[in-house]
Amino acid sequence: MRKSLLFVIFILSCCAEIQAQTCNPSAGGCTSYTNQYPTSTFSTTSSSWTTVSAYMNAGNWTLFDVTNGDTYQWTYCSDFGGSQSWDAELTLYDNSTSTKLCYANNCGRTNCSTAPYIQWTATFTGTVKLLTTVSGCLTNTGSPYSTLVWRDTSGAPNVTLLGIDVSSYQGTINWTQVKGAGYTFAWAKSSEGTTITDSQYLNNVTNGEAAGMKMGAYHFSHAESNTATAEANYFLSVAGSHIKACEVPPVLDLEDPPSGPALTSYFTSAQLTSWVQTWMSTVQSATGVAPILYTDGSIAAYLNSSLNTYKLWMADPDGSSTAPPASLGSWTTWAFKQYSWTGAVPGISGDVDMDVFNGNTTAFNNLMGCLATNIVENKPDNTSINVYPNPATNTFTIDYSGLQGQALVNIYDLTGRMVMSKVMENKITMDASSLKAGIYNINITNAEGVVNKRLVIVR
Repeated sequence: MRKSLLFVIFILSCCAEIQAQTCNPSAGGCTSYTNQYPTSTFSTTSSSWTTVSAYMNAGNWTLFDVTNGDTYQWTYCSDFGGSQSWDAELTLYDNSTSTKLCYANNCGRTNCSTAPYIQWTATFTGTVKLLTTVSGCLTNTGSPYSTLVWRDTSGAPNVTLLGIDVSSYQGTINWTQVKGAGYTFAWAKSSEGTTITDSQYLNNVTNGEAAGMKMGAYHFSHAESNTATAEANYFLSVAGSHIKACEVPPVLDLEDPPSGPALTSYFTSAQLTSWVQTWMSTVQSATGVAPILYTDGSIAAYLNSSLNTYKLWMADPDGSSTAPPASLGSWTTWAFKQYSWTGAVPGISGDVDMDVFNGNTTAFNNLMGCLATNIVENKPDNTSINVYPNPATNTFTIDYSGLQGQALVNIYDLTGRMVMSKVMENKITMDASSLKAGIYNINITNAEGVVNKRLVIVR
């Protein structure tokens, strides 16, 4: 990772996919109407970005039919099929009353920083009017043109999850601005080697969570100098209390030393693979959460395929948030890609590394260990209920000898589907050989109440 920094924040489609309205009627607005273009009234229920016109000029206004309760998005951002040949702005009106609904100027996204973006949830069923102008409410005619795209996001299952990574290199971060700009998930650097704690980690994780963001931690390794166990334990001493299900998983940042020979000069392929496996296993055993490996193509190719059970975050700064990484080594798929080192994010000073998640919102929630069921582990006062070993492979034991009477044990996967059910008393050993690797919720019910325990299955 560039400058030994890793911190990822996932944004939901440009300034898009923000759950709140990206829409401020009081923040300006234009009335520089020239003509309706195109002349038809548009309507859609599609969650895919579709083109309104590739020949938009400033002063054009367009009509759109909307349905009460649905959420609509309009933009000129190139990342979603739009194009912007001049600094545009958008103003949205209720066509029947001429009431201004939204105004947008600069999105602030790296590839289209001056592209406007509007997200608006309809409060009525009817028609809205969208006016395009040059920034400053100016008009133009003829070439060059710009391309306007839009969609109805309501119920859309697929989104593009984008992000950044930072650490103390970015200084003090204004997380309210970050959240307000559409960034939602974050990984903060917590530690390095066996002696360095990132000076901004606690501020980042505390203030990020307070701003409503999901936060995670990453560790910059010095495998050339330390044992994997020592580094894993140091990472856990700094960030362990913040690692839990339904949060961004922890990350091992594995890259060549900032100075000196490459890792391949210190390790054979088998030795480096063993180092990584020990770090990952130590962290997973302590937290119940499988870490993610961040590295580049050359190191990924050097590692053995036995590490393929861990998700891969590939450094490949080619500038594209849509192209897959050029090299995956022995992995057959990837979870994240770092595609730029020069991003700009509101609330953060300096360049920011940009990242993309390979999947939709459901896949991302699944990766974090939470879906709509939002399974979390209860922590009752009675601590006599134990599940071990955890993580488990083929068998595990539930021991609640401190409680009285029989209990019903139901085990659920992260989709909420029950995969196992047993009646037990005091202690039971269960066969897990049929369960896939992943996180499960153990629901234990008896006369004294209900307890939930988290179980991790590894293969």
